[in-house]
Amino acid sequence: MRHLLLLLILLSCVSMGAAVAGCRSDRDKDHRPRENCTAAGFSDIPVGLEPTTKVLLFPSNLFSSLSWSSFQVFPEIYEIDLTGNKVPEVTPTASPILPTLSVLRLGSNHLTSLPDGSFSACPGLTELYLENNAINSLSDHTFSGLTKLEILELSSNHIKVLPQSMLHPLPAIETLYLEKNKISVMPDEWFSQKEEVPYLYLSANPWACTCSLGYLRRYLDDYELNVYVRDGPEIKSDVESVVCDAPRQHKERREKVCKGKM
Repeated sequence: MRHLLLLLILLSCVSMGAAVAGCRSDRDKDHRPRENCTAAGFSDIPVGLEPTTKVLLFPSNLFSSLSWSSFQVFPEIYEIDLTGNKVPEVTPTASPILPTLSVLRLGSNHLTSLPDGSFSACPGLTELYLENNAINSLSDHTFSGLTKLEILELSSNHIKVLPQSMLHPLPAIETLYLEKNKISVMPDEWFSQKEEVPYLYLSANPWACTCSLGYLRRYLDDYELNVYVRDGPEIKSDVESVVCDAPRQHKERREKVCKGKM
């Protein structure tokens, strides 16, 4: 028995010594095994992380690419956080590579566009964070296959055009962040596949209040309690946050133009 205890102690010490420098092992709020490697200077996944890890945190590192296959060594991966790295693009795949991945954080990277099927590697996503990039173009099929996605964060980008069918692949969407972009027009029937989005953020966009924006005006009238703004960690319902940028006489106002048509 004494020898067994000594062996267990030795194995415990070996395990502790094998920890990856710059990373801290713990568990998230739901007790998933987590590796926190924040601001550790990594440009790739370090060798030595436990394959049983379900949450990988790499914010403020030096990743300059996103290789889906490099995460396959974690067969039950649930969350990947690459916020504040240098990832310039997301590459579509022919088939799912990370089917268990539920949360992906790619905010504050170098993304400029997202092609069709950008996230085909991880069809089980429920939360996708892409804020504070330089994304200027999306397509109808950028988010194809993400039938479980509930939260989509696209704020503080350079998006000018909302593709007509962008939301069609997202029947489960509950929260959509679009504030602080360059969007001036919302396509007619844009919410037709999911008429009510409970949490919608549209402020700080240069909305052009012409007859072409009639659909948005009607939508805001019908679902005004679903339109929110953020103030730090706090959110509040505020449909008045969606205001005109043009024509000049309507700037900073929310009012009906083209009376009788909206």
